[in-house]
Amino acid sequence: MASVADLVLEARKALDRAWFIQRIQFFERTDETVSVRLYIRDDLFIQAFEGQATNSLYFALIEGNRRIIGVDCESGEWHVHPYQSPHEHEPYSDGLQPKPLLKFLSIPARLNYK
Repeated sequence: MASVADLVLEARKALDRAWFIQRIQFFERTDETVSVRLYIRDDLFIQAFEGQATNSLYFALIEGNRRIIGVDCESGEWHVHPYQSPHEHEPYSDGLQPKPLLKFLSIPARLNYK
């Protein structure tokens, strides 16, 4: 899994590279944890979280207070929360490495987000 510093760097690159990302906001940032939102608009954003102590990495597209789609890695195992039923877990053997945040930005289209 990438380091917290790598995820911070990816978030900053996303702001520069992805035309639809309007701004980023860091909610928590320590040597072992980072939580960041990449805003598409005020009520639509990508939430990213990495916790090195728990070996977890979470990405979700959120609209309002509802997860639209998500991809998580817990203890090295990837799973997806699909668009059709975002509360379910489906194995996701492809994973998002390397550069997981930048890969997540392209994944909703591949997983039938409409």
